[in-house]
Amino acid sequence: MPKERVIAAVDLGASSGRVIVGRFSGEGLVLEEAHRFPNGFHELNGNDYWDVGGLLAEIRTGIRAAKERFTALESVGVDTWGVDHALLDAGHRLVYPVHAYRDTRTEPVRDRILRAGDAEHLYGLTGLPVINYNTGLQLTETLETAPTVREACDRVLMLSDYFNFLLSGQAVNEFSQASTSQLLDVRGIGYSKKALEYFGVPAKWFEGPVRAGCGLGSLRGIDGVDGVTVSLVPGHDTSCAFEAIPRDGNSLIVSSGTWNLVGTICDAPLLSDEARELGISNERCGDGGYRPCKTLLGLWLLERTIPAFQNRPASDAEWSALTRAAENAGTPSTLIDLADESLFNPHDMRGAIDAQLKRRGGTPPDDLTGYFRLICASLARGIADTATSFASIAGREFDNIVIVGGGSKNTLLCKELADASGMTVTSYALEATSVGNLGYQLLALGEVSSVTAFHDIIRPRLTQRRYSPQK
Repeated sequence: MPKERVIAAVDLGASSGRVIVGRFSGEGLVLEEAHRFPNGFHELNGNDYWDVGGLLAEIRTGIRAAKERFTALESVGVDTWGVDHALLDAGHRLVYPVHAYRDTRTEPVRDRILRAGDAEHLYGLTGLPVINYNTGLQLTETLETAPTVREACDRVLMLSDYFNFLLSGQAVNEFSQASTSQLLDVRGIGYSKKALEYFGVPAKWFEGPVRAGCGLGSLRGIDGVDGVTVSLVPGHDTSCAFEAIPRDGNSLIVSSGTWNLVGTICDAPLLSDEARELGISNERCGDGGYRPCKTLLGLWLLERTIPAFQNRPASDAEWSALTRAAENAGTPSTLIDLADESLFNPHDMRGAIDAQLKRRGGTPPDDLTGYFRLICASLARGIADTATSFASIAGREFDNIVIVGGGSKNTLLCKELADASGMTVTSYALEATSVGNLGYQLLALGEVSSVTAFHDIIRPRLTQRRYSPQK
């Protein structure tokens, strides 16, 4: 019987984090949650920041719990959301607070770039549209408002890279995370000198990037936890989620959570005018391959609307009841415009949705059931429209939509998406981000020869549900 390999994925999302243990026998992967904790940015004097120290404490708690439960634990890997980063001095101390990507501080920078007509130029260099949260824009704003940072800073690590450093002592820039920065050369494997110059970012701040699937060194800083390696996995959680999915048929992939990331994996970037106008980001996989995707507002709309109601669901049974009620509610006559920037980070999401509906001649819902139906229908329409445009731009005819992440458990969203797109929607009962993370750890440990080989092993045991169009 093959030796069981015990590894743990540290998966940090914008609203929660968790440490998931994977036990791999060569015939499949068994998951068990060791620790889960809330996450969120905090406002200080009008700006938004992450509690990096608090997150590290939770990560250590989770790894310690995993080791206590599974003494054979031998590897951990970290993934987080993209674009956010840590600025470090030569001694790897923070020289600037870690801003959250929803901070509006970069909007003047974005507007200036768009007014100058430079979006097309930057897209040709990096394959990314100009979005206010991109790392390049964040660094430009930092250097303009705190110019002394230029001399104080010696290195920039994306957030997953920074946690890798705190856990292993090794400072590397990983490929998938580097591609979210709008600083990576879209046609190569290094940073774009022209993009760095455009944003005024010193080239010495970045190294690499390094492809995922290798070891970083021994885990440090956790009392009682010995014999564990830190493995380099795709640092961007979306890359982990996309790469966890076996390649079957010609599927469009949706990673649905706080955001809806809609895209595919292919051999070359999509750099046409149509791709730029749609806002396709040519991000990269952990191995450096291309993962073009479109970012849409996701279940953040629901997360931020629910607090406006007292009768919000608090258990699986109550969520199921809310879903059934929403399915029976009337079809919304006016959907939410997902491109509306007023929904990016409002203090009152329900109020922001209501104001938009009224501007568009619609009527706000009366209760949470109505908002649930409205949000799911709007998200589905946004994904469906993106699927149509994506197929035209990529020159591919998608025959299926695969959805993973929290949205894959939302039966109403899946049904709405099948109806809106006219395609079958396949929902995998798969902790996609954690599975992709764990797969790359197995690659680093030499247990699998490739990501494809990993897919071949886990495919037979995957549970899926199919939703066919009913309209």
